[in-house]
Amino acid sequence: MTKVTLIVGANSMSSRLNGLVEYTQKVLFDYKIQTQVIQVHMLPHQALLTADVMDSTLQSYNEQLAASDGVLVFTPIFKGSYSGILKTYLDVLPQKALADKVVYALGLGGSQHHLLALQYALEPVLKELGTEELLQSTYVVQDQVAKDDINGFVVSDVVKQRINNQLTQFYNRIVSKQPKEETRWEKIV
Repeated sequence: MTKVTLIVGANSMSSRLNGLVEYTQKVLFDYKIQTQVIQVHMLPHQALLTADVMDSTLQSYNEQLAASDGVLVFTPIFKGSYSGILKTYLDVLPQKALADKVVYALGLGGSQHHLLALQYALEPVLKELGTEELLQSTYVVQDQVAKDDINGFVVSDVVKQRINNQLTQFYNRIVSKQPKEETRWEKIV
């Protein structure tokens, strides 16, 4: 079964960024992709801040990431860059943790002014971690994800369409990397 890890750099579960996480999980579920979510703010703080790569919890998550076919990275955009919370986790990943993985980043910011933050701040780090299959990132303005007391989060249709387009490419790239059964021809005499 295809597995994808979602790394979330939000500072709380109530962050609107989790609306994007929930939506992408639903789409990936429709593609029959198994997902696991790493909420970085819930990882051991001391281990993250001291970059303790020997911490058993961090090692466990890193092993799950290694077993994934693809990775989605979610971050709020603060002061023109991705979150420091996300950075603490990226710093404890093995040097080429994203090699042979399809990667797609999504960011949520307060205005269009930080539209290029993902391309200039986050994508170089993801490439340094070994990904060669980096899809074009999706930047979303926080007004396009509303909090709803009944349904949790409501993502605008425009954003859903943009995410759907990228997730279709994401899925197709993952599937194309899967080993195919080799057809064997036998000589009939």
